Amino acid sequence: MEQVPITRSALLARRGRLDLAKRGLELLEQKRDRLLDEFRDAAQHVLTEAGELDRAVGAGRRALIAAEVADGPEIVGSAALAARRDLVVSARPVTVMGVRIAEIDYAPLGRPRMGRGYTAAGSTAHVDEVAAAFEGVAEQVLRLAAHEVRIRRLSDEIRKTSRRVNALENTLIPRLEVEIRWIASRIEERERQDRFRLKRIKDQKGIRPGRGTQ
Repeated sequence: MEQVPITRSALLARRGRLDLAKRGLELLEQKRDRLLDEFRDAAQHVLTEAGELDRAVGAGRRALIAAEVADGPEIVGSAALAARRDLVVSARPVTVMGVRIAEIDYAPLGRPRMGRGYTAAGSTAHVDEVAAAFEGVAEQVLRLAAHEVRIRRLSDEIRKTSRRVNALENTLIPRLEVEIRWIASRIEERERQDRFRLKRIKDQKGIRPGRGTQ
């Protein structure tokens, strides 16, 4: 405490800093709570989408096996090559409590039968079922990826916000409170000593406190 100035201006400055720190702590706690709500919501979506993906993959595999048994792997493989395409995915920023999070956007992946690149003669009902099933799988993967990206960003920001909350709550605010109490006590002690010295000086001069006495 030796470096802490024992002045009323220092006391006022630290009281101002303490008030600011407490208001900052309240805002950070509100931010963390909101981010945690968003994180829990995204995590629930991930669990749901992961379950849906498992079911979609299972259905796609069953459809693939049935198509290869019914039509042969050559026809299925040829249709798969014809149906290949690039997926167009974009990201746009959204803001949650001042945190920028990337939202993944994409067009629906389902296509009509004749929009998959193969001809009517080169496909069967089984092939169409496989194509539709794995279009659904791909779309499910994108939905899951979007939620996982959101979770990672939220998780990083929650950790940073929690560190700031802990620094204010456990370090800065307690230190300022200790310094404020110490400065206030030293100022009070110094004022008592000043009053005592003044009284002694008045006593030595024969001046007694009374009406009109300065």
